[in-house]
Amino acid sequence: MENLYLVCLVPPPSIVEDIDEIRTYISSAFKVYESLKRPAHITLYNPVKITSSQMEDRFFNALSTTIFQDAFIQVLYNFSSFPPHTFYLDVAQNEGIMFLQAQIKAALKPLKLLMEKDNFKFTPHLTLAFKDVKPAVFEEIVKTFKDRKFKREFLVTGFSVYKHINKRWQPYREFLFKNPRDNPNNFDLFS
Repeated sequence: MENLYLVCLVPPPSIVEDIDEIRTYISSAFKVYESLKRPAHITLYNPVKITSSQMEDRFFNALSTTIFQDAFIQVLYNFSSFPPHTFYLDVAQNEGIMFLQAQIKAALKPLKLLMEKDNFKFTPHLTLAFKDVKPAVFEEIVKTFKDRKFKREFLVTGFSVYKHINKRWQPYREFLFKNPRDNPNNFDLFS
């Protein structure tokens, strides 16, 4: 058994349509295709390879401890980049997404699924082009979008886990938020 999983936020279909329109334009205009192989998403935890059903159970059990939080509004706005090859939609760093990602990271840390070097500072973004983007093409993409504006927002009520099946990322499991006061791990002396 060997499965690859991705923990992420996926915007609602209407926003994904807008994002896919941009990704398709970039792909067609600049001959870069790698980002089209993935769903439009915001990565919350780097993809991980799980090689046993026991570890898979531990992975999903750990994720289930992170659902006790309030829904939040997530804003996607304008364009930015990680030079020299990643171009993306900026994702507002609000308390909701930063807390969610920190909870997921903390819950999964004991499983040691990621190498320490893969445990970097979280910069939320939604990738539009990467990997197959050469530096000269990257500069052209940035130049093309430097004055363009984009803004969408959506309510986040949970997160997704995608599984790599037949060389494609497929929706696999949804984790919907629950009221933080219902968390059985909360201990409140005054409740």
